[in-house]
Amino acid sequence: MKREPVYLPRIRIRSDVDGRPVWRFTGKTMGLFVLLLVLGSLVGSFYLNQASHTAAAGMEIVHLTRERERWRQENALLRKRICAMEALPNVKGRAAELGFVETDAVQYLTMHNLPVEDLDHGFSLSATTKDASQNELGSHEVVWWEELMLQFETWMDVRH
Repeated sequence: MKREPVYLPRIRIRSDVDGRPVWRFTGKTMGLFVLLLVLGSLVGSFYLNQASHTAAAGMEIVHLTRERERWRQENALLRKRICAMEALPNVKGRAAELGFVETDAVQYLTMHNLPVEDLDHGFSLSATTKDASQNELGSHEVVWWEELMLQFETWMDVRH
């Protein structure tokens, strides 16, 4: 009977007896640790910077919202004052202070010999209507008005 050999894995266990620490910090490990520390600091500073800008923008929005509400209230008060000033008793009182009085009767003025405007809105006056208007106003006023309108139309054509 032959026994088969048992293989044990080799494990090196270090002890403090050797004087060497179990965790060894070499230059490469220390550089990696410093690099991670710097990157973490940068990420943290970017985060804090963004958070402070967000907080400042939020405070500015709150300030502007309050200011907008203040202006809305002031506009509402001004509209109320305008309505109060436009009330009929106030207008009558102010007119009386300025010397205006209410009229009892309305008088209309009549004007004779006014020039007739020949408005061209896609239709024209008939010959009998033109003759009737010339007979009413007199031929002198109609000719003067037609000459004036002709000068105006010529001036408008030159401007285009």
